[in-house]
Amino acid sequence: MPIPILTLRLLDKKLSDMKQMTIFFNDVKRLIKDNKELFDAEDIPLKIFHDKNIHYSGIQLTRYRGAVEYTGIGEKEVRALEIWYGLYCENDGNVFRNIQVIREYYIPAFTVDYIPYTATNLLVKKEINEDMEKQNSTFAICDRLEKYLYGNIKAFLIRVAGMDLKENDFISVKVIHNEKRGLKNTFHGGKLSAYDIEFSTNVYLPQTLRLGQAVALGYGEIRHR
Repeated sequence: MPIPILTLRLLDKKLSDMKQMTIFFNDVKRLIKDNKELFDAEDIPLKIFHDKNIHYSGIQLTRYRGAVEYTGIGEKEVRALEIWYGLYCENDGNVFRNIQVIREYYIPAFTVDYIPYTATNLLVKKEINEDMEKQNSTFAICDRLEKYLYGNIKAFLIRVAGMDLKENDFISVKVIHNEKRGLKNTFHGGKLSAYDIEFSTNVYLPQTLRLGQAVALGYGEIRHR
């Protein structure tokens, strides 16, 4: 069954840096908490926007040419974003003249061929990064990243795409190249190491997908190559 994807680009709402993104995201959380009854009425938990215990966030905030871009992947995620956007327009007081609304559909599936992708600013957990820094070979580092990508892709397919993975549904990931991009800010002032990774996998992934840590703030953007 096709999975809906909604992307809202508020081209007049500029976010110059990660600090402003975090402030904006905190405002989002306050707004939805103040209107909890609207989400409750449609059985949508507020933690759908962000929860540290959720391994993959289906609602992701990032920037498009310096402006707000918000994406929801999945039926509940799309509906949650629609409710938030209605509230935001009512409460902000500004009339946005430049808005892009992009609706897509994604069908999760395995493929015989490996499909090439690039992940930009993919954040890894602190313990994983420390483990990679101890490695003396490129092969060992790639192997660790492959396992990390595997875990994130699997979490996305199960949690958001709703796939019932069978025993013979084998996810395979091959890292072709990786480059460390330094530390990036996350929630609550923390920092995690970021990597740009070229990889291929036997799973179709949507263009709007993000993987890794802090995807709710737009890290780990996947691009088709």
